[in-house]
Amino acid sequence: MIHKIRYFETKQLSQGVYLQDVVNDFLAEKGDNIIAVHPVMDNTLIVHYTE
Repeated sequence: MIHKIRYFETKQLSQGVYLQDVVNDFLAEKGDNIIAVHPVMDNTLIVHYTE
């Protein structure tokens, strides 16, 4: 089992795409492998997960 971290930032998204939707899709894909989700600043989230 490998601990990984994925960063999500709003400035990397196309116009009209919301951070919440992108993160929710990622969480649904990884399912039970999610360890934690942490907001870092106004426009950034970090997701800890395992593979």
